[in-house]
Amino acid sequence: MARRLFQRSKSADAPLPKRVSTSTRARPRQPGQGKWYNRLAALLLLLTPVMFVCYLLIFLSPTLPLNPFPPKANAQVRVTLAPTLTPQPTYTPTRTPTNTGTPTNTPRPTWTLVATATRRPTLDLTTTGTPRGSLLATRTPTPTATPTLGPTKSPFNYTVEVLYQRAQLYGTNWSGSAGLIFGLDLKHQPGIGVQAWGDEPLGPDGVLLPSGTASQYGPSGWEFTLGDKPISGKYHVQLYGSTGEPISPIVEIELKGDPRANLAYVIFRQNH
Repeated sequence: MARRLFQRSKSADAPLPKRVSTSTRARPRQPGQGKWYNRLAALLLLLTPVMFVCYLLIFLSPTLPLNPFPPKANAQVRVTLAPTLTPQPTYTPTRTPTNTGTPTNTPRPTWTLVATATRRPTLDLTTTGTPRGSLLATRTPTPTATPTLGPTKSPFNYTVEVLYQRAQLYGTNWSGSAGLIFGLDLKHQPGIGVQAWGDEPLGPDGVLLPSGTASQYGPSGWEFTLGDKPISGKYHVQLYGSTGEPISPIVEIELKGDPRANLAYVIFRQNH
């Protein structure tokens, strides 16, 4: 019993060991770690003005590639205009005056009887007779009318008018000759032979086709395509009747490669 008491008193008198606080112990610094912190801080300082400049540029011009959220461009509405048909010039055929050959009656000379008063014969026993009165006929001259000359008829049945203009149907990517044929009654005449020849692509033999095959110009329209662009060359056009005889003069056409005059528009009008 006494031994136990002695051991308790000895343990109570012994000093307690000191506890070391783990929270206040300083962590040892690794060598070279401070250099990396300094470099990171210097890098952040250098990037700060760069970021400021980038924000300033994006503010001044939001469409720059630097902007991660560029503004959406306004949707542009594309309006497609339907092509409008340009009215083609219409040509009112005028009738060429012809010689009507109306004969004028020239009055013929007439005989006018002029009676002259004479004395009546009287009976006189001493006279043997008295002169008789006589009727004198006088001719009165009349002026004659001077004949006037009318317009001379063309040796051909048709006269020609040539107009150089821009091809309204094909634009500037075309060259050729086309036209119409009108009769005495100013109506279209389809079915008349139209021949064209000259430089290439027609050649000296040319091409013969009837009028009315190009209705885009009118009921008597005809057309010769010479190229798919403005060309230069000399060509001839003439009309032929049903028996093959020429009924119009030879029309000379000259194209000069001008896109504003790539169509030679020829109009034939019948004059007799």
